[in-house]
Amino acid sequence: MAIPTLSIVEGSYTVDMKAQNNIISKTIDKLNADKQSLLELSNKLHSSLELNNLMTLFELDISPILNLDDVIYQAPGNSDSIDTKGRHLVSYQLVLHQKDLGEVALIRRTRFTQKEQNFIEKILLALLSPLNNALDYLQAINLASLDPLTGVFNRFAMDSMVAREIDLSQRNDTPLSMLAIDIDFFKKVNDTYGHAFGDCVLKHLTECIKQCTRTTDAMFRYGGEEFNLLLNNTDMTGAQELAERIRQNIEQTPCLCDGQSINITISTGISILTKNDTQASFFKRADDALYQAKSAGRNQVITADIQ
Repeated sequence: MAIPTLSIVEGSYTVDMKAQNNIISKTIDKLNADKQSLLELSNKLHSSLELNNLMTLFELDISPILNLDDVIYQAPGNSDSIDTKGRHLVSYQLVLHQKDLGEVALIRRTRFTQKEQNFIEKILLALLSPLNNALDYLQAINLASLDPLTGVFNRFAMDSMVAREIDLSQRNDTPLSMLAIDIDFFKKVNDTYGHAFGDCVLKHLTECIKQCTRTTDAMFRYGGEEFNLLLNNTDMTGAQELAERIRQNIEQTPCLCDGQSINITISTGISILTKNDTQASFFKRADDALYQAKSAGRNQVITADIQ
């Protein structure tokens, strides 16, 4: 069965943006929500630009009214199926001015009445505008955190993410590792083939690394041809095995750019988080190990001494 679409389209009868405030201000069949509660919900939802907080606010308000077990939101582009586990579900594809805002599903143990579905469809109108704002904000944050050439996280994002992972590792007593990776003789590549070719090599490198990593591993372009990998729940053995797998994959996979094929190699340094580490010392030991690998002849992996 097709998922209903709840949308606001400019120029349409009762669901255009100008009519939105009138719609949410009406009493909705006295279903535990009056004019004032809907206005309060609308104002509350507009108070947050953070997507998770926004959906939590929405769930906290609507769940007691409908005795819901769960509210599941899937952002645009997420094609995962929603597991109801034998419970009843109503689901809506949310659209604002023909812009896909994702899907929201409401789940509980008993069937939804037509009166309740009418209520849901009207109260969801209060969610569309703040949800659109939150998605725009998330996109802006993501763009500011990504390297435009390779699509991996940039140095700006690295600072906050490393600090967070260190905190989680130290609180939960779980291992954390960092790889510092640098392309060998990259200046020679640029000088010989040009910077456009060098950009192609950088993108090739990131793809080779992604082929070896988990979705939970965070990859950063620290600057130029240097990259860093942050590996949660990964001890020294795991980090060394991954680093060697990446090194071999890059060495054995020719880089094809503009009809020309070259082989590149990398040098890698590894640091393992210790209880006395700061963000700076954790990074510095990986970086120092990287330069040891380059000084020792390149195309190899060096692990920093644990202090």
